[in-house]
Amino acid sequence: MDMGEQWAQWNRLRGRVPAWHPVGVVVEADGPVVRRHYGTHGTVEHAPLASGDDLTELVRRQQMAFAERDEPVEWKVYGHDSPGLGPALTGAGFTPGWERSVLIADALAGAKPLNVRQEPSDGLYDLYRVRGQAEQTWKVAVGSPGPHAVPYAEMIADGSSDEGDVLIQVLLEDGLVTAVAWAHGDEQPFTIVGGLTSDDEGFVRACTDRWRHDSRLGCPLLAEADGPLRMRLLEVGFTEATTVRSYHWHPPGVSESTRPAQFLDWLHDNGPLWDRFYADFDFKPSTTSRPAITDPSPSAVWNLHSHHRPAADLPAELEAIVQRGLLAATEPGEFVYWLDWQHDGYRYDPRRTDIPGRPPRPGLGTYPNGDYFLHLTQDLRLGTFGHPWEQTLTVWGSALLTAIETELTDLLGEPVRRRD
Repeated sequence: MDMGEQWAQWNRLRGRVPAWHPVGVVVEADGPVVRRHYGTHGTVEHAPLASGDDLTELVRRQQMAFAERDEPVEWKVYGHDSPGLGPALTGAGFTPGWERSVLIADALAGAKPLNVRQEPSDGLYDLYRVRGQAEQTWKVAVGSPGPHAVPYAEMIADGSSDEGDVLIQVLLEDGLVTAVAWAHGDEQPFTIVGGLTSDDEGFVRACTDRWRHDSRLGCPLLAEADGPLRMRLLEVGFTEATTVRSYHWHPPGVSESTRPAQFLDWLHDNGPLWDRFYADFDFKPSTTSRPAITDPSPSAVWNLHSHHRPAADLPAELEAIVQRGLLAATEPGEFVYWLDWQHDGYRYDPRRTDIPGRPPRPGLGTYPNGDYFLHLTQDLRLGTFGHPWEQTLTVWGSALLTAIETELTDLLGEPVRRRD
């Protein structure tokens, strides 16, 4: 496939609503435009616009959508885009930002190259295993936008995808991370080079060759770069396809500092929270151990079989009651953590999820449908614990009990256990 065909493929991807997107991100289509709302910021993507499109009106609609959420927005304009798009953006108050080259490198056949200086860490958990050391060593480099198509901090916040691969390469010297490179394969038929913190030729070649040879991906790489990194990518086999310039606009309101919902990586969030729950609640997971926790004080335990409603209605009714209680019992801006034993977990702001224009609440709810399900605050002061084999729901924390005890008793009958 020649460069023209590859670029045509990429243009089609730019205007596509993705099959997968990160937890907590809302994706909306508006004609040829696809908006991504992260809560903290937003982006605009689109295929090349038709000559007859009213660019002024198109830009105005996007500004209104981001202004409603107080989200600063980045709009990328490519060299092949309508020549009137840049002036339409600046006329609406957008500020031109960086300009980079867009570079493509074909996939390579044959054995994956080896380099003794590299420790490959392919896959989500390897990525997060190196995360702490990489961020400690490169606090500025990996936390800043830099010349990266996908800033490192954004990749970490995006979390995992069952639809694609997240890959990382690290350069080690005396066992310490001195350079990091990251890419992801969600945008088939391309692997997107998120960024590299070094333009050292050996490092750049080793990382990009490894991704080009990766049999799981089997597709070309696409990168954005300027300055020395651009020259290095050209030297190791990339070809320039076009240029891209960013345009930025910030609404007058105050933007949020955290995403409304987020995936929990096991090493840094999910695992440590489970460890604390095991220790503080004497958790003994077992199909026969009942109860599985030492009931905290104060708490109450309800039997999920003692209700008189249709069984199909119970999970939704239970979830509605618990969510009303979490709204009342948590502080504004406080996150609730949803945990599923031996599975992925999430955190969410109950005030910024499951409302119009916001992402759905992550997780599978309160009713334990085969695994232990928990809602809890990070300090463990309140929460719910669903036991799938005992078929009970434990609620603890005085504020949460005050908010939902009456409703739960009306739904499920009197508690079977209580600890004041």
